[in-house]
Order: sequence, then structure tokens, then C-alpha cells
Amino acid sequence: MSVINWTTLPSLTALRAFDATARTSSFSAAARTLNVTHAAVAQQVKALEDHLGVTLLHRSPRGVVLTAQGENLATDLATGFTAIAEGLARVRDREETRPVRVTTTAYFANSVIFRHIADFWRAHPGVEVSFTPSDRSFDIVAEGYDIAIRAGGGDWPGLNAAHLVDSPTIACAAPVLVDDPGTDWSAQRWLLPHDSAWERDALRASGIDPDALNTLDVGNPALEIRAAEAGAGILLESEIDVHAALAAGTLKPAPIPIAHVSSYYVVTPPWRPRAAVRAFADWLHAACAPG
Repeated sequence: MSVINWTTLPSLTALRAFDATARTSSFSAAARTLNVTHAAVAQQVKALEDHLGVTLLHRSPRGVVLTAQGENLATDLATGFTAIAEGLARVRDREETRPVRVTTTAYFANSVIFRHIADFWRAHPGVEVSFTPSDRSFDIVAEGYDIAIRAGGGDWPGLNAAHLVDSPTIACAAPVLVDDPGTDWSAQRWLLPHDSAWERDALRASGIDPDALNTLDVGNPALEIRAAEAGAGILLESEIDVHAALAAGTLKPAPIPIAHVSSYYVVTPPWRPRAAVRAFADWLHAACAPG
């Protein structure tokens, strides 16, 4: 591919004005094509002639007639602009068919998305969705994600955020503990990761000192629900994330009031999303709507 010296090229505006004029044989028709004034087109064509030092067309009351050099340039520009248009169309087509990349926590993916994803694909059979369940916070722009579902305050600089749903935080445990009136809740272990701050903040907001608790870190957030279901201790989690376990009866709310609510958001890069991304985001909002 040859190197282009951009400093020697005339403006794209002038080239577009001349191309439109050559195609229509009229400044007025070219102006309508470009949605500008007749005078603006004529001025840009004159600027192009001055830049090149040649006459590209002859003006007359009946329109314009291309000179030999104008004919040659018009042919080359038509080839170039057509190649550009076709290249852009190919990029758009590839982008529109690219899978929607979504990152969210494993809990949210299992409890909300995967329970209903078949409904989305029935409504949008041509849309592929690629999921990355993770508790790590991705730079979605740098890593090429279309959507992140995040809990927080809705303020992520440089990104778009739309409120999705609020969910109270609850303490829950296995029925073997909750249904036993003799359970000493003050002596029970809490299933808390060592490096997760939000759980400890939620406990403090509820008047509970997390540093005074007997805690257990199972090493993998995806195993916390399983450990709680097995009676290993108390799980602190957003209600929406343990909805399936609560509905199945494998977990029950523990009699420990928690004064914390998690707000979830659909977070997207700071540009207009393509149709497939909008469709998935709209479906998410409908799936999380009350009722």
C-alpha cells in the first residue's frame, strides 16, 4: 500500500463538491445532493481548480460541461468514492453481525439472564450474544465489550449508564439453619470474600461489625451459593442474585436485617449502540421490570 502525503491533497469537501457536480452536470443538483447551497458548491469547485491549477469544467447557463482533465478526475474520484462507500458498507455489515459481548457477574448471569435468554433468542433469532461472567470490573471500551451490567451509583466516567433494577441485599442461609429455632446466628460463619468491600460496607450500614465476625472465604464467588445451600454459613447477596435459590427453597432469608440496596445499571461505551446491542439492552430492561 502506497504512502499518501495528506498535506498535498485538496480538501475532501472540495472533492465531494466536484464529484457531485460531475455526476449531475449541475451546481444546483449537486447542492441538493449535498444539502448545501448552489454558491457553496461552486465555491468549492473553484477552490479545487485553484489548488490543482487546471480548469475542470466550463460554466454555462445550461449547466456545466467537464473538460478533458475534469473527465479524467471525475472518473478517478468515482472509482475512489465507490471503493470507500463499499469498504464502509462491509465494515458496517461485519459490525452489525458481530456477536453482542456482555460482561456481568456470574450470579447475575445465572439468576437473571440465563433463566430467560431463550426468550430473547426466540424474539431475535439472528442475534448472537457472547457472555463473560466475571466479578472483575472490565474496561469495556479497551476490551471490546458492548454491555456491562454493574452495581453501583451509576457514575462511570466516559461511559453511558442506564438504570436497570434495584435489589435489596439480604442475609440468607440453608433451610437447615433458618428453620432451626435453636440456631445461634451470632456464632454462624459468614461467607465473605477477603477482597470484596461492598459486603463489609453493607454490614457496617446495618450496624454489624464485619471485623468481629467469623468469616469463611471459599475462594470462588461462584461457589458461595453452593456453600450456603450446604449449610456452611450465612451468605450476604443481592436478592436478585439468589432469586432462583430462594424460589427453589434451597436458601431462605436469615433473620438478620440488612439495610443496603444494590442498584444495577446497563453500562455501554460512549457511542450510539448498534441495533443488536440496543435490542439486548431493551430486552434486559423488560426482563428486570417489576411484575
